[in-house]
Amino acid sequence: MDKNEIIILLQKGINPYEEYYIEDKVMKAMLEYPNPFELVAPILEIIESNPDIDFGIPGDLVHFVEKFYKKGYEELLLKSVRKSPTMHNIWMLHRCYIDEDNPLHSKFALLIKEIKEDESVSSKIKKVIEEFSW
Repeated sequence: MDKNEIIILLQKGINPYEEYYIEDKVMKAMLEYPNPFELVAPILEIIESNPDIDFGIPGDLVHFVEKFYKKGYEELLLKSVRKSPTMHNIWMLHRCYIDEDNPLHSKFALLIKEIKEDESVSSKIKKVIEEFSW
């Protein structure tokens, strides 16, 4: 399976009112993909583009992208949250933030501060931010 096929199948897994589900064959293809890090940005785009979908806590997508923790994932997550903060990607960012040894720790906090001060960000997202200790 090539990258585009994987992404299309991941997008097809989105069903309103149902928890997100990845078929075993898709997960297998993701894990066997020659450069799996290439899938991280498209996965984050799926999450940011579908703010009302239950991706799980943490869910298969988060488990997959977190394999690249401290290997470029956090930078992509920062871009995703900056572009379109959602309940799920804010939660993902907090998972990174609680690691005080992460070199991007202060950038996580700064982005959250910017989002909280941004008048265009919904009160729903700001409420999610307030649920966590930053």
